[in-house]
Amino acid sequence: TTSGRTTARREERRTWVAVAAEGANGPGEEVQGKTPPERRVEVEEEESFFLKFVQEVKPRIMDQFTEQASPQVVDAMKQTISNMLGNLPAKYFDVTIKTVGENLAQLMLSVMMTGYMFRNAQYRMDVTHTLALPSPSSEEEEEATATEYAAGSQQIKVSGEVLRWHNEKGAEAVDAMEYIKQLEKELSLLREQVSMHEEANLDRNYLLEFLQKLEPSNIKEMTSGAGEEVLEAMNAFIKRLVGTDYDSDELKGIESKSTSVEMARLLYWLLIVGYSLRTIEVKKELEKAADEEEEDEEEEE
Repeated sequence: TTSGRTTARREERRTWVAVAAEGANGPGEEVQGKTPPERRVEVEEEESFFLKFVQEVKPRIMDQFTEQASPQVVDAMKQTISNMLGNLPAKYFDVTIKTVGENLAQLMLSVMMTGYMFRNAQYRMDVTHTLALPSPSSEEEEEATATEYAAGSQQIKVSGEVLRWHNEKGAEAVDAMEYIKQLEKELSLLREQVSMHEEANLDRNYLLEFLQKLEPSNIKEMTSGAGEEVLEAMNAFIKRLVGTDYDSDELKGIESKSTSVEMARLLYWLLIVGYSLRTIEVKKELEKAADEEEEDEEEEE
C-alpha cells in the first residue's frame, strides 16, 4: 500500500546519516544492503569530471589523504572536527549525536566548503611563503659554508689587537685571539637559539594561524569563488549519501542519529572531498589557461 511504502521509506531515511558514517569506517567499503545505492548523474554530452569524482570517491581516500597530504592540512582538519564534536575520548564516552536530516545535510555542505577553503588557504599561504623565501643559491651557499668547515676557527699564530668601541669608555683594544673566541661563543649560542626556535615551531600549525590572521572578507573570498560545477558536485555527493538534494523538503523532520566516531569520520571524508574538488578545479583552470595560450600563439603565427 501507499502508506506502507511511505513508512518504509521514512524508516530507511531515518538512519541514513549513521549508515553514511558507517560506510566511511572501512577503506573501500561498498555500500550495499544497509547503504543507499550509489547514484550516477547522467549528463547529456560529457560527464563532468567533478561529478565523476564525487560519485566514485571511496572512503579509503581518508587513509591515502592522511599519508600523502601536508601534515598541517591534516592537523587543521582534525582540529576543526574536534572543535565541532568535542574532545571526549570515544574509548570512555559513548556520545550520540541526534539532529534532523535537513540540518545535517546543510552541515555536510558547510563542511565540504570548509575543505574547499582549506585548499584555497594553502595555495595562498604557499605563495606568500615562496615570495618571502631567500633565493635557492643563497641557501645553497650558506649550507655549503656550514658543512665544509669544522666547528671553531683552529687559530694558528693569530696575533694583534682589535679595536672596539665601548659605549662608556670609548675606543678599547682587545686581543685578537680573545675576540675570536668571543665571536665563536656568541655564534654557538645563536645557533642553539635558532635550533630551539625551530623545534618549538614543529608543533605550530601555520595553516590555522594563516586563516586566523585573515579578515572575514578574505575568508569569504576563498569560498565565494567556487564554480557552478563544484557546487553541483557537492550537492551530488550529498545526494549520493542521503538520496536527495541537501535542501530537499524530504529531509525535513526526519531524525538522524550517529555516534561521535561515525560523525567524525563522515566529517573528515567531507573535508577531504571539498579540498579535493578545489584541487581539481585549479588543475582544470590551469589546463584551460594553457590551452588558450596555445591557441593565441597559433593565431599569431
